[in-house]
Amino acid sequence: MSLTQKQKDDLMAVIACTGGHREVALKQRVIPDSYKAYQEQCVRTEHTLSFPGLAPLRVIVTMPKKRGDHMPLHVNYHGGGFIFPQNEDDDMYCAHLAAACGCVVVDVDYAVCPDAVYPMAVDQSWEAAKWAYAHCGEWGCDENRFSIGGSSAGGNLAFTVALRNQREKALKICLLVQEYAANDLYQAVEDPAQERSAAFSHLYSDGDLAKLKTPMLSPVYASDEQLADMPETLFVAPKLCPFYEINNRLGMRMADQGVKVTFHAYPKGTHGFTIRMAGEDWLASQQDVIDAIRAAAL
Repeated sequence: MSLTQKQKDDLMAVIACTGGHREVALKQRVIPDSYKAYQEQCVRTEHTLSFPGLAPLRVIVTMPKKRGDHMPLHVNYHGGGFIFPQNEDDDMYCAHLAAACGCVVVDVDYAVCPDAVYPMAVDQSWEAAKWAYAHCGEWGCDENRFSIGGSSAGGNLAFTVALRNQREKALKICLLVQEYAANDLYQAVEDPAQERSAAFSHLYSDGDLAKLKTPMLSPVYASDEQLADMPETLFVAPKLCPFYEINNRLGMRMADQGVKVTFHAYPKGTHGFTIRMAGEDWLASQQDVIDAIRAAAL
């Protein structure tokens, strides 16, 4: 049974009243002018895509003004707990990747809760990846240098795209980027101390908690056979993140199945630190992603 409107309102109220630390961090941070300037080195275009049975999908394509041949193409899925949409932090992040890496970045502004529940974001994410991949030649990108990734909820969606590609084989993915990915949406449900995280999971699953123990909602439940077919993967893992141990175990399982896995741990990093520019290491963590995208190829 789907959530009632009152249940949705109550869950959104939980998210609103537990987000104080997030708002304080956003107000306290200092964004370097040199970081903002990456946007001046890029050309940004927006597109609204239509796919049968899905809500209209906004994507933002960021291209470096200085473009070469055989560039990488990276598809990014933003974070936000499947609740918050794409915003200016994502614009700056994608511009940094595009300018510093010399690649085209497609940022996917998938539909969010409470209006759009699973599987809308998963299906949109898949269609966006195929749309971007189909433009490799037009944009001067190398289809053997096609990568996908995301942070938090977006990391979860990127993982589901890679899982779906195992069945449909529509993409050649050279790299999967996992930045503090929310790869276990069930773990917070029975923990009273994780009320905020549990609210995200309830909303995304539309109250069907059994779904949270399936790979397309919680990739940690993927089988060894599924993990064996995953592309090379980079984990950006802040130690002060509730998903740190989950992603550590997931990465170890993938490595045991023969997948090339790089796991970068940040002792002082918190959930969201990379995109939200929090703490000491956020810029270094973005550089990890840039280096991985630049180096990866099939």
